[in-house]
Amino acid sequence: MKTSMPAFTRSYHAALRNHLQQRSNLNEVDKAHLLGHRALNLGLTVHDLAGIHEESLLRIILPAGPARSKAADIRRGVAFFASAAEPIEEGRHRTRKATTYLKNTIGALTQRTRELASSNKKLKREIARKKAVKKSLRISERTSTQLLKQSCRMQEELRLLSRRLLSVQEEERKRISRELHDVVAQTLTGINVRLAMLKTETTASAKDLHKK
Repeated sequence: MKTSMPAFTRSYHAALRNHLQQRSNLNEVDKAHLLGHRALNLGLTVHDLAGIHEESLLRIILPAGPARSKAADIRRGVAFFASAAEPIEEGRHRTRKATTYLKNTIGALTQRTRELASSNKKLKREIARKKAVKKSLRISERTSTQLLKQSCRMQEELRLLSRRLLSVQEEERKRISRELHDVVAQTLTGINVRLAMLKTETTASAKDLHKK
């Protein structure tokens, strides 16, 4: 920018001189507008441009000329300066709009970042909750598997006990049946023996025999 400033100042001085000498506004005003864009690109402010304009105007007007002519040149110089300053003003306006837009965008992004951070925290909590539920389900699944195996073992033991019980009951029925058979046989044998004894005692009285 330092190397460009002298060149810009010379260009501005020459354009202003031509504008004041030719008495034609159109081309020189267009040149002033282009100079304003150059000044904007150089980062000059309206105040900076005003200083360059004042310096150029003093160099052109002060050396010679009547007061009336000087006043007219000053008025024409004001128009030239206004045209040159217009791009800077427009740029400053665009800068303000851009700054406002940037601030609004930053505010929106900040709010969005906060929302995303909050959502991220909720998501982490949800993931932790799901992990805990998943872990609980795995534990429950293992427990259910163990209980199922235990139930299968108990059912198998119950079937074995049932078979053993049936076997024991069958053996008990056989034993009771054998005992009953032996008792009945012994009783019948005793009756037969007693009847044989009674037969041999027919000599006894009928009353005594009937009683026996």
